[in-house]
Amino acid sequence: MGVNNRSTANDWKTWVASGLLACLACLCLGQVARAHESSQAKPSSDTFQTLTPGLDYRHDVRVNGPLSIHVLRIDRSQQQSQLHTGLGQGTVFGLEPLDKIVGRVGSAMHAKPVAAINGDFFVIKPGPYQGDPTGIQIVNGELVSRPAGTSFWSSPEGELKIGSVTSRLRAICPDGKAKYPLGLNEARFDDNAVLYTPTLGIGANQSPTQPPGTRTQGGQEMVLERIEGQPWLPLAVGTEYAARVREIRETGNTPLSVGRMVLSVGPKLVTRMSHVKPGDIVRLVIETEPDLRNVRTAIGGGRVLVQKGKSPDLGPANQPRHPRSMIGWNSRYLFFIVVDGRQPKLSIGMTYPEMAALVKGYGCTDAIELDGGGSSTVWAMDKILNSPSDGRLRPLANALVVFGSGESGAQR
Repeated sequence: MGVNNRSTANDWKTWVASGLLACLACLCLGQVARAHESSQAKPSSDTFQTLTPGLDYRHDVRVNGPLSIHVLRIDRSQQQSQLHTGLGQGTVFGLEPLDKIVGRVGSAMHAKPVAAINGDFFVIKPGPYQGDPTGIQIVNGELVSRPAGTSFWSSPEGELKIGSVTSRLRAICPDGKAKYPLGLNEARFDDNAVLYTPTLGIGANQSPTQPPGTRTQGGQEMVLERIEGQPWLPLAVGTEYAARVREIRETGNTPLSVGRMVLSVGPKLVTRMSHVKPGDIVRLVIETEPDLRNVRTAIGGGRVLVQKGKSPDLGPANQPRHPRSMIGWNSRYLFFIVVDGRQPKLSIGMTYPEMAALVKGYGCTDAIELDGGGSSTVWAMDKILNSPSDGRLRPLANALVVFGSGESGAQR
């Protein structure tokens, strides 16, 4: 029987073409499936790369979004005790990019940091108190900003904690009867009193020839000096201070000086404290609820994302997306996480429910939001890892900094 070679050749071409199309279809579907899986699946720990012992890093890129996520994983058994906070320019007035804060903290500790992330929300609008952190900050045991809302801290026993902390700072007049709640290193209004410490505008080891002032107007300001043998600066939670009134000023904007504090009283309170005179003793009670006595590291934050494995109600799924910063942890690791945003071709940012899902995906049992937007910045091993949405490094109020295992033990 004869064979139609042309027909056979056509059939062969058709079969091959069909097969190729099928293969291409499978390949495309596979790529789509893998892309979807990569954007939805929980992260796996085997994709972290070790930067230095006890510090791992991963960069997750998800096409669904898109999203660019930077994660630092810190081994708590090696580096938990090496967690510190830093201030921009070393003062409450100061603002400084993250890498500069890191360098400043490293110099102060005489050690080399290995990881850092931007810190608390702060007064960002230009004005006399631009740079003031919104919530608590404790730097190496010194209280420089009072608590206001959600806080993150490391207990003296090395436990990481988040929760609402309330300020119990107060001044007690010489008669022992009049007591006034105190703000700390912040704007003073007409009807309140604020305690100013040198850290408001004078960095460590500085003695400026033209010291900055409290930036207040009017009211009454008492320059407080140390009483020999009594507790004094740096200000610490859980301590009561007896201070002698050295001078009383009526014009505001009292110059700061090393070793002294200023108690500023608004105009509406002045008449109630008019009996105080130079030489009198004023008591300052520095307390918080819960008691953060002996805590050496604390910083304010935003919303709690997960606590003891459970997330609070974070609102509907349809929320604005922004660059985000967060810290989370479990019994083994501490995580610094930044999600880039406001960059449509790179990363669109996240909502609060997505943030909670993200930290849970990395295994966090507890996590809290830090300042976001253009402030979102993460640093490790002398490099900024993410892409800040401002297109440059934004000057920040404060930061969390981690030292490598054994780096700063002598300085704690």
